[in-house]
Amino acid sequence: MKIIIDTTKNIIPRIIIGTIFILVLMGIIAYARGYRFNIDERTISSTGILSVTSDPKPASVFLDKELVGATDENLTLPYGQYTIEVRKEGYTSWRKNISLKGEIVMSLNAILFSKNPSLTPLTNLGVNVVLPIENTDKLVLVSQTGDAEKDGIYLFEPSNRPAVIFPPLKLLLTAALLPIDVDMVTATADFAPNHRQSILTFIREDETTISYLIALDQENTELVDVTSSRDNIVAAWQEEKETEIVKIIETLPPELEKIASDSFRIIALSPDEKKVMYIAQEDATLPLVIDPPLIGANQTPEERSVQAGTMYIYDKKEDKNFRLPIDPLNQATVIWYPTSDYVAVQEDNNIVMIQYDGSNKEIVYAGPYDPAFFGISPDWNLIVVINLNPKLNKYGDLYSVGIR
Repeated sequence: MKIIIDTTKNIIPRIIIGTIFILVLMGIIAYARGYRFNIDERTISSTGILSVTSDPKPASVFLDKELVGATDENLTLPYGQYTIEVRKEGYTSWRKNISLKGEIVMSLNAILFSKNPSLTPLTNLGVNVVLPIENTDKLVLVSQTGDAEKDGIYLFEPSNRPAVIFPPLKLLLTAALLPIDVDMVTATADFAPNHRQSILTFIREDETTISYLIALDQENTELVDVTSSRDNIVAAWQEEKETEIVKIIETLPPELEKIASDSFRIIALSPDEKKVMYIAQEDATLPLVIDPPLIGANQTPEERSVQAGTMYIYDKKEDKNFRLPIDPLNQATVIWYPTSDYVAVQEDNNIVMIQYDGSNKEIVYAGPYDPAFFGISPDWNLIVVINLNPKLNKYGDLYSVGIR
């Protein structure tokens, strides 16, 4: 009898301690997974964690119009619908509607643009024409100002290094090499797939055209006239580029390859190669590839029924398809932003940034510039042609517009 009593005395405390330990451990696990006890309602509900970052930082974070903290802080919130806004003095605001789920960590990154952009000159030679080298950040510049020492064709390659006033340009050919009856301002360009060569085509005084093959990595001291063979060379280059387009389509999920091949006109991959910008050439419906959606995927409503003539961005990683709210007349001016989160477009002589899912559309530059061209440099700023003093200067020059 005594043995039984002694055993009971030893086991019962251990059971109590073990039970307490298990309950505490379960509480810790539940807390870590986002469950919280509501004292007022005396209930336990699941919560989610919202991680909000910004560039630049820090910035204020508003939850349903109430200030709740700053970036980069994690917010533990009950599951539900929220409107998140990120603000910073002197910058555009960022806004997103989300549905936060329990036990889930949702990450949001807000890119903010300066409301007071700065201007930095990049050239000092007089720029008549800018010819972007397709999906690169390099530019071919035409300068015909009457200055025999400066007039010519130049290569400009932006740098992400600290700005240098009037960085050196690479001279591709001097105006003196061209026939006297060639108007350089009429220059158009076709580029080889490797972007090492270009065919420049000019209009002569008799309104006929003449074309020259030039190298883009060195000064051309002699001209190679390819007027008679231009069409054949350009067709061969285009065939190579079509091969690259096929390679892009092959990176899409197998379920979309046939539709993309028949219905997409691919514009460009994003810099991180995870998103595809395209124009639908005919109506089509994209099948779901990832169902249910990935946890933490972009919650902006997508459009899987595409319409001919409309521009879209397909996110290969998340299997999401978003329509860009862009007038078809402006589709030729859409450029990927280096972060792969935004695109830039011209609208009503303004330069606008739009998040890749069609949200957060903001005017980032409404100042003077030549609407015939705008670009984006590796340092995330705009490049435009401006003539800030037309009473003294007949021609504009390249400027960097600091929007970050």
